[in-house]
Amino acid sequence: MTIDAATPRITGETLPADQFRVHRSEHTVDVERVLDVLHGRLAACLVRGFIPTAECATITRNFWASAHRVPRYGEGAEGVEAYVLGASHIETSTSDYLDAVDASRDGVRALYANTGNPITRLHTSLAQRMSVARPAAHAGRQAGDSKAVCWNNNSGEFLLLPHDDLAQLSDPLQKDFEVQRVRRVMAVNAYPDVPGDSGQLKLWNIAPDERTRAALGLTHSGYPYPPDLLDGHPALTVPVATGDLCVINGNLVHAVLGDGSSSGRSRLLLTCFTGMAGSEFVWWT
Repeated sequence: MTIDAATPRITGETLPADQFRVHRSEHTVDVERVLDVLHGRLAACLVRGFIPTAECATITRNFWASAHRVPRYGEGAEGVEAYVLGASHIETSTSDYLDAVDASRDGVRALYANTGNPITRLHTSLAQRMSVARPAAHAGRQAGDSKAVCWNNNSGEFLLLPHDDLAQLSDPLQKDFEVQRVRRVMAVNAYPDVPGDSGQLKLWNIAPDERTRAALGLTHSGYPYPPDLLDGHPALTVPVATGDLCVINGNLVHAVLGDGSSSGRSRLLLTCFTGMAGSEFVWWT
């Protein structure tokens, strides 16, 4: 993209320099620092070795053996952008999303057969500090706890282009869904399989405002922000590896980096979104 005077600039909130950083721990979640991410006081937390080696192997094996794993077609090897197990609320109605959650629930449960669930362990750790902690819900139906994604498009600079996770919560298709009450999104990412250096996270210190999204035509998606427009904003890279857990401030623009090789196409991610709906801690996929 050529930047000139007519090109919209990305403006919005930023974190103070001492908060735009990654807090690191080994094996165990530092709940206080995760709460800082949740409440917008820290960019990210990385927990090395959160998922035991045997658990990583079992989850990965279950994913590739699952009949519930489906291709998402797009730019990727053999026309497949990603393989997904679980439901996504993005660009769908509340009802259709919850239908997809119900349809994939057995498959997601089987993903963790004969092993542990790292996403549930994190939810349980945080629940001890919350008055209420639960899946987001609508009309008595619950959102998903987690989904698994294997990106299949590792040839370029990005596996997933720069985006934010807040804009999608304004989609009119989900005006009846309680996640639209969330003002700060914390994205949860756990990594059962990360070959080589693939899939590193990059964050920029900018949470775009509504004017920026509107000017770029991203009001209800927050995807994708042109990388050239991010050049003036401080950035950091989180080097994730097999067994890691990473939670990030999803209001900040972030991306998943490719390494230009085919090895990264086996990178497996477990993920969900979390946030505060009023005084209640909720999660969804």
